[in-house]
Amino acid sequence: MRLGPDSARYLLAGRNVRVAKPFHLRVLLPWLCEDEVRRWRFVWLASWPLLIGLTAWFGWLSGLELGPALAAGVLVAGLPGVWGPPVVRPVGVDLPGMVIALGALVAFEYGWWPLGAVLIVFAALTKESMPVWAALWSWSLWPLIGLAAPLMVGLVRKPVIDEVTANANLREVHDHPIRTALTAHRGQWRDAWIMVAPWGVCLAGLLEPSWPVIVAVAVAYCQLLVATDTVRLLHTAAGVPLALAAVAVIPSWWLVLAVVVHVVWWRKPQLI
Repeated sequence: MRLGPDSARYLLAGRNVRVAKPFHLRVLLPWLCEDEVRRWRFVWLASWPLLIGLTAWFGWLSGLELGPALAAGVLVAGLPGVWGPPVVRPVGVDLPGMVIALGALVAFEYGWWPLGAVLIVFAALTKESMPVWAALWSWSLWPLIGLAAPLMVGLVRKPVIDEVTANANLREVHDHPIRTALTAHRGQWRDAWIMVAPWGVCLAGLLEPSWPVIVAVAVAYCQLLVATDTVRLLHTAAGVPLALAAVAVIPSWWLVLAVVVHVVWWRKPQLI
């Protein structure tokens, strides 16, 4: 199994080795899974049914009927960016972070504030940006309380240039994120196969988009100004609200066909 640099940093952190930013803030899964790949694989596998179920639950609480809500869960799970490239499977934080954040939103919707607060803190300690995305998905400020967790971790756990980041190319990305991001995306901005097509049926969510959906998608694309990855960042950031918006406008008699069309790949997709 060949793991990428992000996964290698998580395994280093699992051995209590200090790592570079922002990986030094993502302490929960390295603490739970350490450097045992089988533990990471268990978390990764368990996250898929939870992602579908919690997306459906959140959609149902947001006013969708059960069928469309379940379809939304499958649409999110079917996004190639959520599946991710082989080098982040199973050692990655995006998928578990989405699951925990959705759990927090469900808890907040029921008024279970202590549980919601704990879960959004766990989501933030899985990936520090998750409270921001959860706030955009729910159009609520409550999830932002989770940002206190990585802020506190950053005060006591300082980043270092680890052995992975010391690689010349990765050090360049670390030291100059904007320049390397713009270089990586050069020629991609109007490439529909990279920037648009991977959304699949979720693009229907742009037929009658609400302001929360527009803002979530816009902020997701803004990430590309400071990061070299593309589809993985877009889909884990805005996949949930766009899928929920899509099933709200697709006629119920087309939903099964829409899900089938979405979950299969008609062209090898961009995963990174």
